[in-house]
This record gives sequence, C-alpha cells and structure tokens, in this order.
Amino acid sequence: MAEKLIFFTILSGAMVLYVSQRLPILITALITIISLVITGLLTLEEAFSGFANPATITIGAMFVLSAGLIRTGALDPITHKLSTWSKGDPFRLCLGMAMVIPLASAFINNTPVVVMMVPIALAMSRSSGMAPSKILMPISFFAIMGGTCTLIGTSTNLLIAEIYRETSQVELGIFEFLPLGAVFLLIGVLYLLAFSRKLLPDRESLSAILPTSHRTNYVTEVIIPENSALIGKKISDAFPKNTPIRLLQLLRGETQLMRKEATNTPLELGDNLILEASSNALGELLASDGVSLGTVIQDEVRVPIRTFSLKVVELVILPESPYIGTRIPELKLYKRFGVKVMAIQRGGTNHRMDLRAMRVKAGDLLLVQGDDKGIASIRETGEVLVIEDVNQTLRRRRHAPHALIIMGLVVLLTIFTPISITLWSILGAIAMILTHCLRTEEAIGSLDFNVLFLLIGTIPLGTAMQTTGILDQISTFLLNGLGDSAPIVFLSVLYLITNILTSLLSNNAVAVLMTPLAISLANQLQLNPTPFVMAVAFAANTSLATPQGYQTNIIVMGPAGYRFSDYMRLGLPLTLIFWIVATFLIPIFWPFTPQ
Repeated sequence: MAEKLIFFTILSGAMVLYVSQRLPILITALITIISLVITGLLTLEEAFSGFANPATITIGAMFVLSAGLIRTGALDPITHKLSTWSKGDPFRLCLGMAMVIPLASAFINNTPVVVMMVPIALAMSRSSGMAPSKILMPISFFAIMGGTCTLIGTSTNLLIAEIYRETSQVELGIFEFLPLGAVFLLIGVLYLLAFSRKLLPDRESLSAILPTSHRTNYVTEVIIPENSALIGKKISDAFPKNTPIRLLQLLRGETQLMRKEATNTPLELGDNLILEASSNALGELLASDGVSLGTVIQDEVRVPIRTFSLKVVELVILPESPYIGTRIPELKLYKRFGVKVMAIQRGGTNHRMDLRAMRVKAGDLLLVQGDDKGIASIRETGEVLVIEDVNQTLRRRRHAPHALIIMGLVVLLTIFTPISITLWSILGAIAMILTHCLRTEEAIGSLDFNVLFLLIGTIPLGTAMQTTGILDQISTFLLNGLGDSAPIVFLSVLYLITNILTSLLSNNAVAVLMTPLAISLANQLQLNPTPFVMAVAFAANTSLATPQGYQTNIIVMGPAGYRFSDYMRLGLPLTLIFWIVATFLIPIFWPFTPQ
C-alpha cells in the first residue's frame, strides 16, 4: 500500500509540473526519474531506460529527417502550386490544404509541417483578404489527421508501437494505422470543408496585417497622452482611410481590438495604438503632440521607443522552445539579438503590464521590435516561429532531391526489410548531414528536447505502474465497474478516458500510461490487445477540443487570434464523431479475436 501511495504522489507531482510548466520539462523528467530510484520503486537501470528506449531514439531521428526536408525546401513546389491553384478562394484553399498537408504529415513529423505552413497560410490570407482564423485551425487538424495514418506520422504512434512490442512481442507495421486513419481523414476533411468557415470566427490578427517589408512603411506603437487632441475622437475620424497612417491594432489595458473592430471606438487617455505609416507621416503625427512613442522591454528594463525605423514582427513560442517557463528579462533577447519586447498575447488576451514578471508559455505570441539582422538571427535559432514573409527563410534547394530520396529510402527499407525502423531512421538522419541537407548544429537544433525528455521521464512511470501492481488493480477496477459488458464497451470507455486525459495532459504522457493499461485489460478479458492499443493511439492523437490536446493546435493559436472556445466549437463535435466511428470500426479492422 505504501509503495502505491508513493507512486501516485510522484505521478501527481510530475503531471502538475508538466502541465503548469513551472519547471523546464527536462528538470521535471530528471526529478521524476531520481524520485523513482530514491523511493525504491525502480532500479537505476529501469528508471533510466527511457534514454535508451528505441522509441525515444526513433523519434529523435525522425525530427532530424523532418528538418532535412523542411530546410531544403523539398515541399516548397507543392505549396507554391497550392497557392496558385487556390486563386484566393477560401474553399479551394481549404480543399488544397486537405490534399497536401495530410500526405506530408503521414511521413514527416506534423509539428514542422504546421510551422512551415503558418507563414504560407498568412501570405495567402493577405492576398485573398481572408481572415487567417478561417484556415489555420483546419491546417492543424489536417496535420493531426494525416499523422494518424502511419507509424511514423506522430511520435505517439512510435511510442505506443514500441511499448506494445516490448510488452507483447507484436510488431506494428508502418501502415498498420492506415485503415482507421484514412477513415478519420475522410470524415475530418468533409467535416472541415462543410463547417470550418461557419464555425470559426472571422477574426483578424496582427500577424496577418503586419507588413512583410518596411522599406517604405514602418510599424510602431504610440500612446495617447494627456491633453491629446485625439482623445474622444473615433478611430475612423482620427485615422481616415485617405490618410497615410493606418491603424493595425488598438490596445486598451488587456483588451485588444483589430482595425475593423475599432473603427467606431472613441480614443481614450492611455490607449496604445499599433500604427503603420511612412516615416514622414509618423514624424508629423509625433510633432503634433497628439501621440507619444510607446515603451518596450529591453531585457531587465522598460525603455521608451527611440526609433520607428526598426522592424516589428511577432514570435510564436513553439511547444519545444527552451524559452518556456522563463521570464522575459531572462531571455536576454536584446543582449543576444538586439530585439525588444513590446507586448505578449496569450489566449486571445494582450498583456502589456508587468511583462518582466511573466513566464513564457507555449503558444504565446511576442510582439517584438528589431533590425533585419536581429530578426534573422532569432529566426535561425529555431527556438521560435517568426511570423513574416515566407520567402525570408533560407533554403538549400539544390539538396532537396537528396532529402526526398533519403526519406523515401527510410520508408521503403522499413517496409521491405526485417530491420527495425530505429536503425533505418538513424542512418537516414546521418545521411541528411553527410549530404549537406543539414549542418550538424541544425540537426541537433531540430531535436525537440521537450518531447524527448517527456518520454524519458514518463516511460519509467509506465514501468513503475507495472512493478507496483497498480496496472492490474486499475484493470480489475474497470472489469468490476463494467461487469459483463461486451468488449466493444470496454474499448469505447478506454478510448473516451484516453481522449479526455489527452485534452489536459501531453498526448505522449497519456500514451505511456494508457497503453500498458490497454494491454493489461485485454489480457484479463482474454482478448486480442491490438484493438485496445489502437483505441489508445487514435484517442491520444485526435483530442481536438482544446489547444492543449495537440501541440500543433498551440502553434496556430496566436497567429490566428484563437480563443479556447474556438477549439471547442469546431473541435469537440469532430472529436465526438471520431469516438463513435472508432468504437465501431476498430473491432472490424482489428478483431477482438485474431483470425
């Protein structure tokens, strides 16, 4: 009894730290491992098994392979043809995305696919006049659904397959997930084509209207000071359409209004305005005493904006960014890149006060000011997604054929040889470096250490569930609770529990804990474990009702200006449809009794 209490204490503490991100994931993982050893729940070898686990190694190698394809621009010809084919029509654009993104995500980690597509989608939004909020969430969903179709499409599938292999000596093939994955993809595409434009908000975002070049116009922030002649004037009167000054965003406290929403809003003392204009027009406005330049965070101090000739861009904090959990001053953005922070947007709310005390979270959008060199430097780190002109990213296009051949060989050799995907993916990653698709430091930088250390820290938790007997107790509890119900009821409940947990926790963490439970439950029912394992895999991969359900949902949240309710509105019905479809189709594709 004591060891079970100790385990649940460690598990609860780890989950709280993972969700709150009060500590870096690396630190949380190491604390978890050390706690399991010190308390005697696991041996040293068992606790550190996550480092040598084939799933961890394979997932790391797949990050490198994906980076090679992205860095060489191997997919650029397809995306450019998509832009031309769509002709600015929202329906054609969504349909084109549905044909391209799932195919790419089936063989490339879906996170870099979405990172690549965000600037492209924003550029298309600018040219067509369509709000990015109408297309970015479907892009995330298409990537998620495409990833469910193959073993290598998501890190979750690789992890679950490895746990199943170790526990039951059953190898899942690279296309084992395809039957249900293809059905999910077809249903998801039809659903999004029919309902995404109706259910998603027509919400403009600063990412979509910031100019991609500042050769003629500049963007800066100004404040309405005391005694300003603009106080009381409506935005439409203060900055009419025929003037050279364009309002991009009005910030009032933590409320933000885009230009369309703010048209009839009277200006008040202390309002912050994000303006775009020529240097002469901004100079005249400042000279009129109607406004004064705003302030920015220059590492540890807040300083006045001294020039408006610098570039203003938005930075998306990616789920694997080392910035997560760090306070703004500790990032040293000015010292490292000459970049100053103007504001942070989180969950649709703009934060300007007390920025120096705020800890950065995944999905945060930082509005920053810097010169071309500084912006380029921060982009090259890969630690954030810089929202700007898609053509700014440097590609090694002459190596694109090499990257495609390497990726193709990894897939084909995995299918047609008995050698493990772990070895082929490692060789593929090495080949990406040897053929100059990636530099060594770029390959290392492509590793998502948050994902890898999450696996390293949670794999021993799954082992501890087995060694302490908790796994069998939970299985027995489910058996007693559901009584003599049909196997399909157990499968449906397992899917639902996994899906709900994934909306709150990391999908990989849930997969590590739920896959052994699924296998144990199937063994106690004396049934084939494969359908129960598949239920966990698809449930963990398709939690679409919250931004936390999948990391690509977090990536698109800031650039589109989404709120939590937007994910519920579009994602919850589709998640429920997937649950019902999986309940009835999984036993058909993977029978409870092997044929």
